[in-house]
Amino acid sequence: MAETFPELDELDFAIIRFLETDGRMPYTTIASELNVAESTVRKRITRLIDSKVLEIVAIPDPVKVGLGTVALIGVKIEGDDLQTAVEILQEKEMVRFIGVTTGTFDLMIGVTMDSNERLFDFVTHTLRKIPGVVGSQTSLILKVFKQRV
Repeated sequence: MAETFPELDELDFAIIRFLETDGRMPYTTIASELNVAESTVRKRITRLIDSKVLEIVAIPDPVKVGLGTVALIGVKIEGDDLQTAVEILQEKEMVRFIGVTTGTFDLMIGVTMDSNERLFDFVTHTLRKIPGVVGSQTSLILKVFKQRV
């Protein structure tokens, strides 16, 4: 059976937008900006978190924590090995994002590393050894202008 999520209204989306700018923003500040009671904001956020619509996490800046090599890698998978590849990649700490795609590649993954050499090792010694991986294309991210989760 498909997972169900609560219906979101404009207030839910407004609260989420505030938390996107600062996940630690006090409920009283959000309530004041939206002209609602603090208890309303608290209950809405609790409902969004409990229903797994919202997750509040710390997102470090990769460059500032010594992971200045950021790349997107398109991966071609042969046969029925897609799920196996995803499961293996999910276990790799340097892999920050995995998405199934249409077009040239079957997967797009985002990685952060401490050096280009480490990226080279990942692509040549880890990625290429995953069952079903028949090709990849790596693009280094030179500068990030906007990042949202």
